[in-house]
Amino acid sequence: MTSEKEIIARLGDLPSLPTVAARINAEIESDAMSAKLLGAIISEDSSLTARILRLANSAFYGMPRQIASIERAVMVLGFDTVKNLALSLSIFSFFKAGKSPAIDVTGLWNHSLGVAVSARALIRRTNPKLAEQAFLLGILHDIGKVVLVSQALADLERVARLIQEGLSQGEAEVQVFGFTHQRLGALLAKEWKFPDCFASGVKLHHDLPPETNGLDEQTAQLTRALGVANQLAKALLLGVSTNPVRAPIPSLLWSYLGIGRESLPAMSAEIRDDYQKILRAWNME
Repeated sequence: MTSEKEIIARLGDLPSLPTVAARINAEIESDAMSAKLLGAIISEDSSLTARILRLANSAFYGMPRQIASIERAVMVLGFDTVKNLALSLSIFSFFKAGKSPAIDVTGLWNHSLGVAVSARALIRRTNPKLAEQAFLLGILHDIGKVVLVSQALADLERVARLIQEGLSQGEAEVQVFGFTHQRLGALLAKEWKFPDCFASGVKLHHDLPPETNGLDEQTAQLTRALGVANQLAKALLLGVSTNPVRAPIPSLLWSYLGIGRESLPAMSAEIRDDYQKILRAWNME
């Protein structure tokens, strides 16, 4: 199996998380983060501040009053929501910078946004406190692919051709790179100092279950929600994944998430509606 050092050697230096996001994660890791410090860090970047306020005031969050400052956004939406919006916008910069004539990077971003919205909706039914983490994990789950677009595009195009010839995405990636995009994404999550549950979720979102059985309960809940959300976003045609194959969702996973088949139509309609709301807000100039 390819080691982390071999992955880095294969790709060169891994990209750094943008400054504001790196500071947020560093302060969280040191237990120094507070609502006041979060507001101060974000406010140093006027462009990021404007985009967070635009999203906070979008129909996705349904706020009855205009939110005019980061401090107010933290008070109204909550610390986790604002923090994760800042981190999501930072990750979005990688998708925005990714250009490829062969890979639909915009479609991949929209897929990630669809997975984020789906994961948030799914986990709210069993553990609402994890909803914002699930959203950010959805945004992050395919970041390995985005790095490959920028640093190994020709090889990624070979992967796409092998998938068309009948190989699974994982088989094709291992044949070309020696590792999967999940392995690379998990390595990035660690490098960027995201919590361990994010690295686990990114690494395992195509391998469910029984791989989640040994995880702590919170990580297992997030990872299971992400795995279902990834396939659900494909089924609902939210964005364009680089892997068009939609894997069946084991009934056990629906059971873990507390969702019966009878609730799927209403939940799917809710996800589609939320996706369109946040997509409109995200794409506003």
